[in-house]
Amino acid sequence: MHKLGNKIRELRAERGLTLANLANNTGLAVSTISQYETGKRNPKLETWIKLADYFGVSVGYLQGIEDKYTGVMADSERQVRRNKIKENMAKVLRKAWTEDEPWEEVYADFKRQWNLLELEFQKITQDMER
Repeated sequence: MHKLGNKIRELRAERGLTLANLANNTGLAVSTISQYETGKRNPKLETWIKLADYFGVSVGYLQGIEDKYTGVMADSERQVRRNKIKENMAKVLRKAWTEDEPWEEVYADFKRQWNLLELEFQKITQDMER
């Protein structure tokens, strides 16, 4: 499984992300991501999907099963992902409005969703330049 760690690390490095950046943007712990990268721990399927979605690659590519990666997503797939992020942001705001959530937690959740949305827009710009 060492190959899998290389894909996570490679994609992180390719995008200039630190472990802390990736942790903040995905909601995973720095130590957990580090263990995934070194092959000391394997993600659950839902985590594979979360990381693959974050990087805009297939789960198979992230796991080292698929060799090819174009990095270009279909517009429809990108729109679905943006809509999901927007829905999550709206949920965070509704939760903050209707429940007595500590401001720090609401802000952290919202910031995480905002970072994912920002990354999507960066990917669109990169895809348009190809």
